[in-house]
Formats: sequence, C-alpha cells, structure tokens
Amino acid sequence: MKQNDVVEAIAFYNREPEMLERHLIAVVDCDLVVYHRPGNASKGHIIFYHGACGRSQMWAHQYDAFDGFDLYFVNVRGQGESPMKVGLPDLEGAVQDVDAILSYFKLDKVILVGHSWGGNPLQEYSYRHPERVLALVMVDSWGQHRYLSEKERGRIKYSSLMYKTIPWKVIADKNSKMCSDNPITRELVKTAIIETGRDVFLSLGITGFLAVHEIEGYKGNPPMLLVRGENDFPKHLKIIYDGIIALNPNARQVTISDSKHQPMNDHPEEFNQIVGEFFEEVVRTYPTCENPWNVIK
Repeated sequence: MKQNDVVEAIAFYNREPEMLERHLIAVVDCDLVVYHRPGNASKGHIIFYHGACGRSQMWAHQYDAFDGFDLYFVNVRGQGESPMKVGLPDLEGAVQDVDAILSYFKLDKVILVGHSWGGNPLQEYSYRHPERVLALVMVDSWGQHRYLSEKERGRIKYSSLMYKTIPWKVIADKNSKMCSDNPITRELVKTAIIETGRDVFLSLGITGFLAVHEIEGYKGNPPMLLVRGENDFPKHLKIIYDGIIALNPNARQVTISDSKHQPMNDHPEEFNQIVGEFFEEVVRTYPTCENPWNVIK
C-alpha cells in the first residue's frame, strides 16, 4: 500500500461523525472528552476505554455499530483530547473516572469495554463496584487481577529501561508493527504513540503493573467476554484469560483470527459481530438494570 493511500485511509479515523455528541467532564487534574453515540432503542449503555497512548478514534469502526445501545467513547485521562492539567495520568485515576462518567450521564449500570491497558482500570472498577457493572469486555488486555511472577517483574523492569532510552519514534514504529500487520492501523497507532509521548506511556504502564494484584473472585460474577487477537502473544494472553475464567464462571474467551493487538480495527466486522452478540445476550439474560443477577432482596 502506497503512503498516500495510507494517509487517505487515516482520514476515516479523523472524521467527525454527526452521530457523535462531544461532552467535557471535569475530573481530578483533567477534563475528560467523551463522545456519546445515542442508540435508537433503550437496550443499555456501553463505555469504551482505549489502550495506552490511544484516543477515542481507536473505536471508529464501532461508532455506527450496536444500534440499540448508547455508546460512550472516552479519551482516557492524559491521552487524546483529555490532556492532564497537573502531573501524569495513572491507573487509579482512570478507575475513578468511571464514576465521574456515570454521574455526568446519570447512568446506573453499564457495560464496560476496554482495549489493552484500557481493560485494566475497567476490570478493577468491575471488581470494586459490581453493582454498577452489567458486563465487562476486555480486548487484548493483560489484566489487573493475577499473579505477577518474578520473571515477569524482571521483564517489566527491563522494558521500562528500554522505553526510557530508545528514541521515541523508533519505539512508536516498533510498537505499531507489533500491534498490526495492516499499514493503516500501524499508522494510526504510531501517530497516537508519538503524539502522546514517552512520559505518559511510562506512567500508564508503571502504575498499571504496580497495581496488579490477586483476588479471590468477583462478587456476582458479572458476564465477561475476553477477546484476543489470534497472533497477539497467544500463549501469555490465554494463560491470563484462563485465570480470569477460573475466578468467574460467567467469563469466556474468544479469538479473532488472523489478528494481532488491534482486532477492532483490523477485523471490525468480525469483532462487532462477536461483541454485539455478547451485548444482546447480556441484556436478554439480565433484562432489568435494577437487579441484573436476580439477587433476592
């Protein structure tokens, strides 16, 4: 694919669809920009978090999907259109921002969707506040609730040193190639990483890994769909997802074929069909937001 063709294709992500309503939500040390796509029915509300160094446009292929649901595409703190006013973004802030989003839009219970790093704060929120979460979708996320071996801790320490010393544009290029074989997706990822910057990337990664912890289970066992690209560290992600399933009998994993770390952009039709069927299953099985798990009061 020629570079000019890639540039033209990237315009798809930079467009401003009329169906999206832009909102500014004041949170600690930051103003969150959230785009709301109203649904044509009242099936439920879905909040989307992108991964580290991402932006709401990472979900551009989902803007016009899932018709009956209201969709909320968040520029997660410190990234995209939500720059920090003070300091650097961290995982805990992204966890707490969910409450601010629910309060702003006056939402009771929601479905949460997080890609990569964005899955971690949403998984943690689901653990802390099961009464507010109808279901959780994690996409190629390494997860917050697991055992962190000394070998992995050592690998993280080495990676942190590497990310601090190698030229940032080189890091962005290498990461984009690890994320996708699609030149358009690569360009999208590389540009986002370069524009977000090294300090934000390191802060998100370090605070995320430092907060990884083991749990005994999830109260109420909310439905969880664990999505992973077929070629995105398949051995490691399968082990992590198997660990979540062992904690929650209502969790299951699915694989998007011929995909790395960006299945929602590289194979959007398959991705949208799989997660869309999950959304429909959730609202069909748990039709009332007052008591989604049929708990006797």
